[in-house]
Amino acid sequence: MNKTNVLAFIGLVCILGIISVIIPFFTSLRPLESMRIVFGSVYVLFLPGFIMSYIFFPKKKHEHFETDKNSIDFIERIALSFALSIAVVPLAVFYLNLIGVKINLLNSFLTILGIIIISLLIIGFKMRRF
Repeated sequence: MNKTNVLAFIGLVCILGIISVIIPFFTSLRPLESMRIVFGSVYVLFLPGFIMSYIFFPKKKHEHFETDKNSIDFIERIALSFALSIAVVPLAVFYLNLIGVKINLLNSFLTILGIIIISLLIIGFKMRRF
């Protein structure tokens, strides 16, 4: 994951978050409600796991067809992204509820954003170490 990919992910997170959080506050944007559902689903069910998959499984090396033992291909990464997101996001939201943080749209958005930012920081730390 290079610098441009990280910046693209940050831009995608910002766009998905803005669309998912802002649309319910405008009553004139009711036709965009289905777009909120689509973008919100990608934000909740795919993006955190996709970024976390780069922590556990680095990108494949295609130089001279040598592959890393811990790397996976793109289809496996997509499937793992859904599984990681479905496992991590509800646990984070429910554990925050146990310590007193209410479950609502803004808190859930910020929790997922925190998961994504922490994952990106871990990836950045691993890239600098190697």
